Amino acid sequence: MIDRTKAALASGGKIGAVLWYQGESDTVKYEDAYSYGARLKKLINDLRVDLNLPHLLFIQVGLASGERPYIKIVRKAQKEIRLPNVKYVDALGLKLESDHLHLTTQSQVQLGIMLADSYLDSGLNGIC
Repeated sequence: MIDRTKAALASGGKIGAVLWYQGESDTVKYEDAYSYGARLKKLINDLRVDLNLPHLLFIQVGLASGERPYIKIVRKAQKEIRLPNVKYVDALGLKLESDHLHLTTQSQVQLGIMLADSYLDSGLNGIC
């Protein structure tokens, strides 16, 4: 990802934000859930350093899937990330497919709108 992003930036590309929707697998084991916040902070900081984009906007999606035992720990860690230019969009309440993991198509569209609004409201669009 880093190599491809650097290549795109070198050829005139721009990056406006990282959209992050991950963490369901971290809700299965306590150790993973407990360390999620620290690992996410490290990822954000490492991405910014590796790409030389210290103000890179990072928009994360609060998990919506609720059948794993430690989802509350991961969601709490997501909400408590306190780094500059990190935004939180909550997917909780969006409708899930029958697998209780993936969003329905309608919910994916709704989440896309929420992410776009968060990006546009950031005031950072286009700076990177």
